[in-house]
This record gives sequence, C-alpha cells and structure tokens, in this order.
Amino acid sequence: MARLAGARNADYDARRQSLIDRARRRLAARDSGQPSFRQLALAAGVSVTTMRHYFDSRESVVAAVFEQSRAGAAPHLANARCPDSPDLCDSLRVFLARVARGWTQGGVDSLHRIGLAEGLRDRNAGTQYLNEVLEPTLQALEQRLAAHIAGGTMRAADTRHAALLLLSPLVLGLLHQHDLGGKRCRPLDLDALIHAQVEMFARAYQV
Repeated sequence: MARLAGARNADYDARRQSLIDRARRRLAARDSGQPSFRQLALAAGVSVTTMRHYFDSRESVVAAVFEQSRAGAAPHLANARCPDSPDLCDSLRVFLARVARGWTQGGVDSLHRIGLAEGLRDRNAGTQYLNEVLEPTLQALEQRLAAHIAGGTMRAADTRHAALLLLSPLVLGLLHQHDLGGKRCRPLDLDALIHAQVEMFARAYQV
C-alpha cells in the first residue's frame, strides 16, 4: 500500500535520532566554528532536502539536541533528586562526583559547549539550553537539598540559592580544566575541589 502524503516512514524516529546524534558531534567540535544548516546536513551524511524533512531550520536542530539530552538524562536526574545518604556531606559529594563524571566521561561537556556557543549568540537557544540542560540539574539538586532540610540534616534555606552556590564552583572548574585547556597550563585536582566545596557548604548549612 502506498504511503499517504505527509505520513512518516516507520523508521522516522530512529532516523531523526541518528541525525541528532551526528549533528551534536558536529556542533560540539572544537575547531569548526558554528556550522551552517548545510554543514550539519553534510556531517549527518544526508542532503539538505533530507535534513529539512526532519528539521525546519538550523535552530530546530539545536533545540532537538537539547531536548534529546533531557530525555536521555531522565533516569540520572531521578537519582539525583534523592539523597544517597542521610549524611549531608556524603550525599553532596556523591552528587558532585556524578556531575564531574558525566562531564568528563559521559559526554555532558559537549552539551555545555554547544549551549554556551549557541546560547550566547541566540536568545532562544540560550533559553532552550537553560530549560533542557542547566535547569534540570539545578532543580534536581534543589530537590535533594529540600530532602535534607525535611530530614533535619540541613538548616532551612533558599534551596535555589544553595544549589547555585554548591554547583557553580565545580562547573567553573570543569570548564577551566576540560574545555578551556586549564589541565595543560594550570592543573586542578577536581576531587579536592569537590571535597573543599562540600566542607564549606556544610559549615554554612549543616545542622
């Protein structure tokens, strides 16, 4: 039976997923600048016409990369919301270590490179980056902190402020070391940074 006009192929979602994966690698490449829609299609191994069948524009490709990352991160975010230990310091060290591991080993660094490169140039891309990448992590940490407050191991506080205070030094350290070349010119022990940050946080917030 002929396929109806406008109907999707059976493998539409799988093909689109593959195109997003390839586009993400091209967008995250360090030495290629900001690729055009045509260059993204070339990197994905398809024609511009085929690429446009799946994405309306370059902006929709970028948005799809962020949306895909949010979907893939869902199980990790679910774990991140709940303390692994009733001890505040142990719980926060585990959280920050997972963030560092995801950044250095799980490909999360590429999302932040894309987010910063695209988001600082285009306001819509910046909002998508915030909503799909940065905010889910911050909100998961806020919920973890709220659980510690409810459990009596952390004093009452604005969890959003507290989450930003806790996470920001590590994110800056990761950018410094792994994305801007600091590992070569001024190495930093990220495990020691995590330990120091958690100790300082505990002095301010631990019951």
